[in-house]
Amino acid sequence: MAFRPPGDTFEAIVTPALRIGTIAVLVLTLVAVACGGGTIVPSPSPNEPSPSAAPAARPIVAAPAPTVAPTPTPAPVYWPLSGIRADDPVKTKRRPLNVRLPNDPAARPHVGLSKADIVFEMIVEGGITRHSAIFHSQDAKSVGPVRSYRFSDLHITQMLRGALVASGATVEERDAVTNSIRAGNMISVDAERKGGPYYRVAGRPGPNNLFVDLTLARMAVNEQGGGDPVDVPPLRFFTSLEHDVTAGGFKASTEASKVTIPLRDPATYTYDEGSRGYRRSQAGTRTVDPDGNVPILARNVIVIHTDYWETSVIQDVFGSKGLDYRMTGGGKATVFRDGRRADGAWNREGVLDQFSFHDAGGEQILLNPGQTWVTFLLPTVVVTSEP
Repeated sequence: MAFRPPGDTFEAIVTPALRIGTIAVLVLTLVAVACGGGTIVPSPSPNEPSPSAAPAARPIVAAPAPTVAPTPTPAPVYWPLSGIRADDPVKTKRRPLNVRLPNDPAARPHVGLSKADIVFEMIVEGGITRHSAIFHSQDAKSVGPVRSYRFSDLHITQMLRGALVASGATVEERDAVTNSIRAGNMISVDAERKGGPYYRVAGRPGPNNLFVDLTLARMAVNEQGGGDPVDVPPLRFFTSLEHDVTAGGFKASTEASKVTIPLRDPATYTYDEGSRGYRRSQAGTRTVDPDGNVPILARNVIVIHTDYWETSVIQDVFGSKGLDYRMTGGGKATVFRDGRRADGAWNREGVLDQFSFHDAGGEQILLNPGQTWVTFLLPTVVVTSEP
């Protein structure tokens, strides 16, 4: 058994030695701190983050760029009566002008005819023909000679939501046009209603010396309440001249480089491969527009076979009776295009509808962009063509 001094405990014996060691460690630590110039930093708990550690940086995520829808390219707009692409689509809503032109030998040549979209040729009293020249995609400054209109002009003008340009008419024909105007189907700026656009030219004997300024005629149409946009019923065209010549209802077509239409003064159309259209002649004379000396070039030549008859209307001092035409329903039709011929049918449901054309199998016939000439003949009349 170990000896313990009286009054001392075991702790009293051991503690001084332990205290001496502790003090020595403390002294050495203070010396080290004093020499290093540092501070005593308590050791962090293993379960606590170091106070000096910077928080972890969050990654910067860029916001997605907003989706911008591409601006759609406007669909091309084409002139409804020529099939040519319109530079200004708004203008396709203006009214076509139907200018009535005589076609007897004394009236030729016609000024401004090359700028018409369509030229309708119709037999009138005495077996002669007159033209209804439709100006829509472009206007000629001066057109003439201008003569009086017939019932057939009423049918065509209201079909196109157009404006009639003519010298005047008989009482019966004028009344019929007036009724169509009141119904909102057309406008007329004929010389009897609105004489401002018309003038006489020198060098032509009357009555074939009356001409019209189409710029003034359009102003007159606006003054008559015809300036609002209208939807002109379109013909059906290819979008380009570049296509298979047997496409668009021409599968069963045959070659037709020369066409003869049996009128009192026969009209002939000869296909010009280089110009991609038919050159027109009448009574052996080439049809040329004196405005620029431009030969007529018809991209399409159409013959509509239908009925016409004498009316009770007296048209001249010789007592000649005017004619009227059936222009609704249907019948035989022949279309010449691309130097080829397609025999088929025409159809027109109502007085405000456009003509449509189909081949013998019922496929719709498409026309070439450009000028079209249309002739109305009786169903029994034969149109000849050569390869």
